[in-house]
Amino acid sequence: MPSATTGAARDPGSVQLRLLGHDGVHLADDESYRLPPQTAELLAYLELREGRAARRPAIIRSLWPDKAERLGRRRLSRLLWRVNQAAPRELVITEGETVHISDVLTSDWQQAHDALTHPDWPHTPSLTNDLELLRLPLLVDVHSPWIEEHQRTWDQRRFYALREAAEMLLSSERLRETVEIAELLVTWEPLDEPSHLLLIRAHMKLGAPGRSTELYQEFRRRLRKELGVEPAFELAQVASLAG
Repeated sequence: MPSATTGAARDPGSVQLRLLGHDGVHLADDESYRLPPQTAELLAYLELREGRAARRPAIIRSLWPDKAERLGRRRLSRLLWRVNQAAPRELVITEGETVHISDVLTSDWQQAHDALTHPDWPHTPSLTNDLELLRLPLLVDVHSPWIEEHQRTWDQRRFYALREAAEMLLSSERLRETVEIAELLVTWEPLDEPSHLLLIRAHMKLGAPGRSTELYQEFRRRLRKELGVEPAFELAQVASLAG
């Protein structure tokens, strides 16, 4: 699985927070080091908030819902102190009740988000790097109720973005890349017909009609078994061309 280290070059004075991938939340400066669980969750929570900021009561309710506010405030104050003591630069700034992330902290999450909101995506020079980020799950080692909606939304957005990119790659005759992404998609969502269609078309263009037919028959059997339906007409028509 690709790491989240790819992408646009960072400002040399910045520190990158890595929220995507299977390596856990960590910081990347001159070296890469993993964050303690509570520190990781606090920075992730702030990074995913609009404006990268939150008021103390909201942080306490989200991160420690079972704690009384008085105890939660003490824990938060200690944690904020530890974050900046342990980090190479000041990462969080407190202004009264508001806590926000310093401008020196960038993130792979923001990089991926910017890619998806760019009006020309996926027709961008950074597509290869963007695709590596989109393959990665969000906060796999944070297990708190507040993160679940973020994870669901990210997974949905990146699935459809990857499929859109694969369609563009197919039309551009970048067939090996199309196959790689389509195989990921059909593993992820085994009943998603557009993803199977992409994979079958890519193999046909690669000159492997036998593999296309095999993929179609496998998908047809799965649909019949799990949903009791036949593949869509377009998929069946494409498969018939493979013989």
